[in-house]
Amino acid sequence: MDSTDPGPQGPLPQPTVEHLASVLTRHREELAGAGGVTIGPGEVVHALATHLWAGVAVAATACHATVDPLRLRATSGKVNCRRCLGGSRRSGAPIPGQTHLDL
Repeated sequence: MDSTDPGPQGPLPQPTVEHLASVLTRHREELAGAGGVTIGPGEVVHALATHLWAGVAVAATACHATVDPLRLRATSGKVNCRRCLGGSRRSGAPIPGQTHLDL
């Protein structure tokens, strides 16, 4: 959201927008070297991606499992999210652990 666009309670003050952008940028930088990320205390390890949100590059999961980048936690575990693994596969190759359907 542009800082001049009205939010639910009116326009956001410029310092609020700048603070949020800096927090999101710092969090993305902290996660940059991680082998994967979990959502909060979750056990599923997701592939780390970067998405553009309101003009700010933010940390995200490759599978779009959460919309809140601040819930992401770095982990050294191997990515085991089936949706994240499926995004990097060859076209037509089955997703590991998923039943193949002959159509």
